[in-house]
Amino acid sequence: MSDAAVPPSYEELAVLVVQLREELAAARERIVVLEGQVVDLTARLGKNSANSSRPPSSDGLAKPAPKSLRGKSGRGPGRPKGQKGITLRQVADPDHRVEHRPHGPCAGCGADLAGAVVAGIERRQVFDLPERIGLEVTEHQVLTCRCACGRSEKASGPEGVRAPVQYGPGLAAAGVYLMHGQFLSKDRTATALADLFDASVAPGTVASWVRTCASRLDAFGRLVAGKVAGAAVAFFDETGFRTAGCLHWLHSASSGQFVHLSVHRRRGREGIDAAGILPGFTGIAMHDAWAPYDSYPQAEHALCSAHVLRELVAVTERGSEKARCAAYRAIDAVLALKKAAEEARADGLDAIAVSVKDGELGALAQAVADGLKATATRSSKTEAKYHALFRRLTKRWNDYLRWVHDLTLPFDNNPAEQTIRMAKLRIKVSGCLRTLHGAQDFAAIRTYLATATRHEQPMLDVLIQAMRGSPCRRRVNRDPVWAGE
Repeated sequence: MSDAAVPPSYEELAVLVVQLREELAAARERIVVLEGQVVDLTARLGKNSANSSRPPSSDGLAKPAPKSLRGKSGRGPGRPKGQKGITLRQVADPDHRVEHRPHGPCAGCGADLAGAVVAGIERRQVFDLPERIGLEVTEHQVLTCRCACGRSEKASGPEGVRAPVQYGPGLAAAGVYLMHGQFLSKDRTATALADLFDASVAPGTVASWVRTCASRLDAFGRLVAGKVAGAAVAFFDETGFRTAGCLHWLHSASSGQFVHLSVHRRRGREGIDAAGILPGFTGIAMHDAWAPYDSYPQAEHALCSAHVLRELVAVTERGSEKARCAAYRAIDAVLALKKAAEEARADGLDAIAVSVKDGELGALAQAVADGLKATATRSSKTEAKYHALFRRLTKRWNDYLRWVHDLTLPFDNNPAEQTIRMAKLRIKVSGCLRTLHGAQDFAAIRTYLATATRHEQPMLDVLIQAMRGSPCRRRVNRDPVWAGE
């Protein structure tokens, strides 16, 4: 009998069974690991602005279909009742009047109507640009006069007019407006000025105007920083801002009518300290749950509930069945509290009805506790992240729900996110800013323009004032910052 035909002994079979069991156990462990990686990768690929803190600009062509957590408001389409509209209306004193008389003879008697009496006028007005918007050239003649004693005296030229030929503050302001107000590139700004005003401006000239404008806004930036630092409630956020070939960070701080932006190479405390607002802020700081903001204990912290709703949406999409159930219940409770708060404000009340508040807070607490249990195994990175979310909701309960107990406080951090939206558009158009100085100039100008917009001041008007050396010379609501004080 050959060796191949000899059956294995009992001992050999026993060894083989043990080896197969070990290999099977290892394979099962490997399957668990791979399944966890699949869950993590799927969750990562499924991230968008609706289920994470990623900005809408990062969605690209994969932008998710609109899916709002808000219920139907019952309001129809169009402008809400009572909101100020924009309607083109006739003016009493137009710039030009053109008469149009009927041609030909009278249809009744055949008489000539050339000298007929006007019996009625139907007014039709057309609002349009003049055929050509060109530059006006003003020549300043600086005279030198000789006294009878023989001494000659030369007059002082107008302020800001030093060269034999130069552009004025109006055109310079228009260049800054197009570049950092409407986010054209430097070259396209020069092209637009040539097309609109027949002004042959070099791209380098546009860059010099931006630098000049920003240099005149240093004091204004400090004033705005002081206003935000002294506010009762302020909003803080940050976003990546590619500058000088590497990642920098744009830091936003705003309150009421004031917006402050700054650029720094660091995202954390170093960048926050450089802005000079949060280190001395003692009011309520609204922000997301990013840890460096919590390292300023002198402030009272409120966390954005819109952020946590997006995180809970992610759990409903990728979590286990029990975790999804808990997340859905938590979302329902938060939205019910939000609706109750809005209705209380609309009714002129300063608090949510106690029965509603206690009931929904209890439902939310139970949902969070169930979510903790459902994700306790933390079998994958994604489940560990969901567990951290429920644990954070438990630990920061008061910070997330300050708006429930004080209706003067906001539900979300949207004001901060709105201030950096325009900055993201700048990067989206340009790709990056080439130098740190250029990024800092952009932040200074956007601080100026965003604050002016909140004071209902036209951007071009305030830029002209800045290029004349008097940023925001006019007062608004008696606020001294607009008086240049």
